[in-house]
Amino acid sequence: MMNSRQSKHPASGMTYLSAGFQLIFKPGLRRYIVIPLLINMLVFTGLFFVFGHYVKELNIWLSHFLPAWLHWLSAILWLLFFISYFIIFIYTFVSVANIISAPFNSFLSEKVEEYLTGQTIASYTWQETVKNFPRIVGRQLAILGYYVPRAILLLILFFIPLVQTVAPFAWFLFNAWFLTLTLIDYPTDNHHIPLREVRHWLKQKIWMSLSFGMSVLVVTMVPVLNFFAIPAAVAGATKFWIEEKNQ
Repeated sequence: MMNSRQSKHPASGMTYLSAGFQLIFKPGLRRYIVIPLLINMLVFTGLFFVFGHYVKELNIWLSHFLPAWLHWLSAILWLLFFISYFIIFIYTFVSVANIISAPFNSFLSEKVEEYLTGQTIASYTWQETVKNFPRIVGRQLAILGYYVPRAILLLILFFIPLVQTVAPFAWFLFNAWFLTLTLIDYPTDNHHIPLREVRHWLKQKIWMSLSFGMSVLVVTMVPVLNFFAIPAAVAGATKFWIEEKNQ
């Protein structure tokens, strides 16, 4: 069982992401971020070009209906595309890339734990990890199932007068919580800890959990660093769990 006593330094959750960035470049761990990193880049650039293609087609279609003096609206459409893609990227990219690269993130978490503790926690090879794909992805999908109905309820707040003023803050905090739950699942799943117990443990460390998740959200907004966000966050979450599980 995981000890649930509240940590003495709740805001220190954000330091675990910084530690994660340091860990993924350590000798012996660097090679384990290659596949997750490539997946992140392919997902981001692939979706960007796909959506960009449809924006281009929309621009061509609109040009047939707009007078010449309104063709400057084309630039506005592209601006809206870049802004909206950036916002969608912040809130959905991590979730999508997490599901796609889940088996490799699980393997990375295992190797980070072995690096930090000096103990072998499993004898899984790359091939065995890939064979566990359905179970690992299934657990990530279960977390997504936990997220979706609650996210819908929060989105409704944006349409309620007065309440809508605090809705963006509630939305940001909830996504931070969701990210922490998603990322801490890798080391805890490697030890076959039930998801319900993981949620209970994180709720006992709610401020530390939120500060860690918020730091991940912020990093996803930084160009270039956002590609490394998931591997670093997985490593940071693993260190988080190792150091805080008995606190």
